[in-house]
Amino acid sequence: MTPASFIDDPKWADFLPEWRESAKTRHLPSHEDCVRLNPESAAEHLKAGGTLGRMDGYEERPGQLDMLAGIVRAFNSREHLMVEAGTGVGKSLAYLVPSILWAWANDTPVIVSTATRNLQSQLMHSDIPRAVRILGDDAPKFKAALLKGRGNYLCLRAVADFFAAGYWTMSREEQEAMPGFIDWMHSTPDGDLDSYAGLPRGLLSCPGEECSGRRCPWYSRCFVYRARKRAAEAHLVVANHALVLAEAAGDGGSILPAYARVVFDEAHNLESIATEFLSFEFSVPGLSRILNRLMRRGKGRGGRSGGVLSAVERQLQKGILSGSAAGERTRRLLSEANGLVVKMISAAEDVADLAALLMRPLKKADSVRYRVSEGARRYSVRGLFKAYGEDEWNEGDLIAAQARLENELAAMVRLLHDLRDTLNASTPDGEFNYLADLAAQLDGVAESLVAFANETNFVLKGDRDTHAYWVERMQGEKRRRNIRLVAAPLSVAEALGKLLYGVKDSVILSSATLRVGSDFKYMAKRLGCAERFKTLVASSPFNYLLQAGVYAPDCLPDPAADASAYAAALAGLMKDLFSATRGRALVLFTSYEMMNAVAASARGPLAAAGIGLLVQGEGISRESMTEALKEGDRTVLFGAQSFWEGVDVAGEALSCVVIARLPFAQIGDPIVEARGEKIDREGGSSFRDYLLPEAVIKFRQGFGRLIRTKRDRGIVVVTDPRIVTKNYGAIFRKSIPASVHTVASQSELMERISDFF
Repeated sequence: MTPASFIDDPKWADFLPEWRESAKTRHLPSHEDCVRLNPESAAEHLKAGGTLGRMDGYEERPGQLDMLAGIVRAFNSREHLMVEAGTGVGKSLAYLVPSILWAWANDTPVIVSTATRNLQSQLMHSDIPRAVRILGDDAPKFKAALLKGRGNYLCLRAVADFFAAGYWTMSREEQEAMPGFIDWMHSTPDGDLDSYAGLPRGLLSCPGEECSGRRCPWYSRCFVYRARKRAAEAHLVVANHALVLAEAAGDGGSILPAYARVVFDEAHNLESIATEFLSFEFSVPGLSRILNRLMRRGKGRGGRSGGVLSAVERQLQKGILSGSAAGERTRRLLSEANGLVVKMISAAEDVADLAALLMRPLKKADSVRYRVSEGARRYSVRGLFKAYGEDEWNEGDLIAAQARLENELAAMVRLLHDLRDTLNASTPDGEFNYLADLAAQLDGVAESLVAFANETNFVLKGDRDTHAYWVERMQGEKRRRNIRLVAAPLSVAEALGKLLYGVKDSVILSSATLRVGSDFKYMAKRLGCAERFKTLVASSPFNYLLQAGVYAPDCLPDPAADASAYAAALAGLMKDLFSATRGRALVLFTSYEMMNAVAASARGPLAAAGIGLLVQGEGISRESMTEALKEGDRTVLFGAQSFWEGVDVAGEALSCVVIARLPFAQIGDPIVEARGEKIDREGGSSFRDYLLPEAVIKFRQGFGRLIRTKRDRGIVVVTDPRIVTKNYGAIFRKSIPASVHTVASQSELMERISDFF
């Protein structure tokens, strides 16, 4: 069947299986009604000779058993737990075993939340299938489900809208993508858009507020509800931090089943993810994305338009509501909507043009913090807020522009509600009707516009001392009005308490890096972990003193004093260093600017030595770069922010990690600056109490890339001399489980490396 005939077939989706709702409804039991776990019998599964310890050469891991016992105690006693599990502990099995036992014994779901897709995949395809063997003959009955946000699943209603105007109205790019898309639809078991690359995701998914649920004509084949059904029936649900937070806040559309116990793996990322989730913003592209759901122009000459208003118009063209008062009213409202869209964009652009003036005093800055206090709008210069001059800013202009935008938004919301009510009144009760689904979509867009108006008002007001406010230029946004205003919370501790700790029986926070120094105080304060929280350290089984050599040459320039000289010296070190290690190296940078500068200087000498160089941002995905390092010989990988964690390369393929700079936060990061100032105002030290601990946690993550198994051996080279020349360097040195050896020259470094290998 050709793509054109497939799209024109009104039964194009019949190949998809229908799902049925469960007759059985599970209720969340109270803690008092739950069966407690036996800690000794749970531990037996991970001991040598136990269910999971029968392999030849299996060695018990005391840290893993300690972690399992701590989680069993937390589940049994309705406690929360922060557990730092060093690399090699096997923390996945340590939390999966009690989670599986609890969920099975009590027929109630346990949630496991991660920060990365890689860990989700590892859990679903490797760790969970292995762990469920502890249930013996009942293992096949145990159900685990992977659940993502709605935007990650194919929406059949969105596809139907896309197909509605026919194949020949599509752009050439869309027509070329169609065979691959149709093949993917026939092969996907779950509609997960992460497994598809081609058409824009915005064409293929829909936000929760536009979903009409059981009234949708595609409900019986819906991938989202199929995923939710699997989760509702599952004993163990794997999700991500953002989805868990959205669900807890009531923004997730009740995708997760009711639960009382949750394990957050990679919990050191929870603050940053919660900050993003709890932030507000205004931008013209943000409004355009909402309006594209209403109407969007077709690509290319003759391309057909899309969006819910276009879908309503196509229904009228088919004769729906023909000759009725509702039909005439619908036509009038559609005509008015076209004009309102233009007015809204114009009003938003006026606000953006004025917001751009907030950057006028610091023209070269990528972002400028602002706030409104004592009746005046002020901007930050190194933490000191100065009032805008009369020639720089006119608050009255912004007030007038915002009022115009609010009026246009309110007019569109009223129109959408009017159109929604008109379509609903034309829909017979209890029927699956396309008009009812369109009405739900209109209601969803109206809801999004109201939220946009509220967020815009919040960020422009700029007067809450609980938030940091800033205006920034959007990276990668080519349009002229590439300005975004953001309001981010200075602390997420209270919000996490309300959303999680205060309402769940047991919250487990797990990571390889939760401590600074010897305690959890820093991370506990950042995440709001106080009452009902216990702490536990599960020690790594690795012998770092034998497996890892850590060297710190203090012969390079201070990167904070002369970044250019440091980059040049670092590039000069690369050829000899990686010739000695035969490539097999990962170099971690804190900025793309320095990484690219070093790469430009080092690429030629490395190539002459037969060493291949892969640099993040040069068109190769993170996953492909990691695979190339695993499989390649004499390969070096340069990575920035995302490579400091989650990279797992065992064996000789990764024998050297270079930490090019101590990972302090970038100067000028508005939320970092604002949080530091808050600490200073409260009598603390922004450096000692915030910047340094954050850098130490990230440093520990970078160090952890090297040794992944008991058989691994390798070196870490910290080329930033501040680790030995500054007083605070001792905190970094003491934070890792290996001795840091200072070397005075490049030649001494090469000798040490040669001796090690």
